[in-house]
Amino acid sequence: MKILFLSLAVVALISACDEKPKNPVSEYGNTMIDSYKKGQQAGEIANLDALKKTIQAYHALNDKYPQSLDNVKELIGAEMDMSKYHYDPQTGDVNLKNN
Repeated sequence: MKILFLSLAVVALISACDEKPKNPVSEYGNTMIDSYKKGQQAGEIANLDALKKTIQAYHALNDKYPQSLDNVKELIGAEMDMSKYHYDPQTGDVNLKNN
């Protein structure tokens, strides 16, 4: 019985030694980077939604879709990088480009 108990104790100690201590500064940095990326994604999704609504409004007013995103740039009311988007002037469909 003592041998079984000692064997289990040795196995527990050996397996506990495999875990390396975490660097709190590195963990904090990773958390901050993840938060920044999530914020950027949320901003891109919000801009895409605003752009889609602007294209729909343009279509409602002019009974046609704009030839390019530059035609609706002044209607958005905010500075946006139009090179991030793929736009189809035939259908009015706009999506984020894959990077």
